[in-house]
Amino acid sequence: MRDNVRTHPADFRKPRSQALMDALNAKYANKILQNVGLGIRVWDVLEASDEMVHMVQDGSSQSKVTFRLVVFRPFKSEIIQGKVVSHDPINGVRGFFDDILIPPPFLMQPAKFHDTDKAWYWEYDPELPDDAGLLFYYVGDVIRFKMEVEEFVDVGPVRPGDPPDPNRKAPYSLIASCAEPGLGLPQWWGGNDDEEGEE
Repeated sequence: MRDNVRTHPADFRKPRSQALMDALNAKYANKILQNVGLGIRVWDVLEASDEMVHMVQDGSSQSKVTFRLVVFRPFKSEIIQGKVVSHDPINGVRGFFDDILIPPPFLMQPAKFHDTDKAWYWEYDPELPDDAGLLFYYVGDVIRFKMEVEEFVDVGPVRPGDPPDPNRKAPYSLIASCAEPGLGLPQWWGGNDDEEGEE
């Protein structure tokens, strides 16, 4: 990626590469980049032009910088592990990104909602007594799911201090599924629900 980077005089005491990385991370880390994904952190700075100092403003310098950015953007059919955080529909969180939705048709079928437990479940074997054949997706459970569809929405700028809008769509969201063998809760398939990689 390439961008113009402004360095404030207070950062002149830092090594130049660190000052540039800090400025880039402040702009891109934990931000949704349209049609790119969720910025995680700047990986490195590949090239930076000579600095131009703006004496008539606050003395900041400006450079054209080429850099590499680590982004979160799962590819289609990628298997991800996270946690169940809600049930309307099932919302799977990956620790740092919570706009991952698993609609009921994308659960292991037949899938039903348990009104008493307030949780979705897979009716694995309805013939077993005492609900023993029902496999639940409880809030807090570790869950494996497969990425199906991504959606970018241009939501416009958000000004600091603006109250949250409950009707505002997420700028980047994922639709996932867990309707295949090996997906859903790892313990269903004899796996460990506390495996490395879960946040």
